[in-house]
Amino acid sequence: MSEVPAAKDGTPFEEQRQIYELLSQETRHLVLQYILGHPAHLLSLDEFAYLIPKNKAAIRDQLQVLEDADVIACYEHPPNEGTRGLPSQFYGLTEYGVAVLSEYNYLRGLPVARALYDNTRLSEKAERHLDAPRPDLPSNVDRALRIEDGPTDSDRVESFIRERQGDVPSVDDQVTLAKAFFEAGIGPEQEGIRRTDLLDEFGVELAHHPKTVLGNLVDTGLLEATKPPGPDVFAISERIDEIVNGRVTEEAQASLDALVAHIDDELQSIELDDGAAEISGSETVTSEPSVALADGAGRTIRSILASEFGTAPERVVEHLRSGDPIDRLNAAVDAIESSEEVTKSEEYGRIVFLSQAYRYRLTERAMDLQ
Repeated sequence: MSEVPAAKDGTPFEEQRQIYELLSQETRHLVLQYILGHPAHLLSLDEFAYLIPKNKAAIRDQLQVLEDADVIACYEHPPNEGTRGLPSQFYGLTEYGVAVLSEYNYLRGLPVARALYDNTRLSEKAERHLDAPRPDLPSNVDRALRIEDGPTDSDRVESFIRERQGDVPSVDDQVTLAKAFFEAGIGPEQEGIRRTDLLDEFGVELAHHPKTVLGNLVDTGLLEATKPPGPDVFAISERIDEIVNGRVTEEAQASLDALVAHIDDELQSIELDDGAAEISGSETVTSEPSVALADGAGRTIRSILASEFGTAPERVVEHLRSGDPIDRLNAAVDAIESSEEVTKSEEYGRIVFLSQAYRYRLTERAMDLQ
């Protein structure tokens, strides 16, 4: 066995020679390749033993050489000690080891090493060790390995958008919004998110209108606009605050009946006081606008609707009963609410039609960028 420390002192040529010898020995080279390719960059001795065609003693010797050279370290995870079948010691790079591998361009091979590892069939024991809890690598080591792991998903998404959109004014907003979709994980299997909700949901700010940005991203093929299952349009009764699909005409007629009753209530028979100067004799009745329904100016719902529909006051009810009940109802309610002289009753209200809002989600094409 060649005991080769990684020289940190001495001439540059001697250091280079020793490091090259340290990294090039077959078993140590494989150890480093599997550390780079491992999803957590931390392997147990049993994992190495399964992946490297050497006995455990030979592998342990080479791990010790790399430890002595401060290229790798043994990281302990005490919580695993009490669990049968789980390792508590894992081997991973040190900060110095990352620096050495970076200088000798090992980190450029991270994507290839990962691909090779991901396509390696593991034994049941190796799978169990792969899933075992592990300690955290030093933050600088973890960050260096993630940064050097080829273009990030975020970088690929941005490049994809800029290549296709070029100098489109909203391209920066497209990048921002697309990254937000990826971070939120709103993929093809999700229902999606409505345009009116996305700014609050994602916590992003856009210079352009969200509708424009979403449309651009749909054009690139990264997003798709879908509607959830169900009717395309919902009919909502303001009178009962419910969806009335399937019984719209009946609900409109019920509101019209309540509106007509409100109009009829404007001329109520009331008893005049016995002391009224113009009255003599027994009780006398007269009709006046209900104070609750018309103000001091004397304008009534009937007169407002007569003006709105261009008909005589006495023909307002007849007009409401003719034609499409939904159109008549909605026009009447709009006229009443736009007037400051009368108060609409809660016994009737419009029939409002709302289209299903589109929801936006990432496409399968977008997921391929990950």
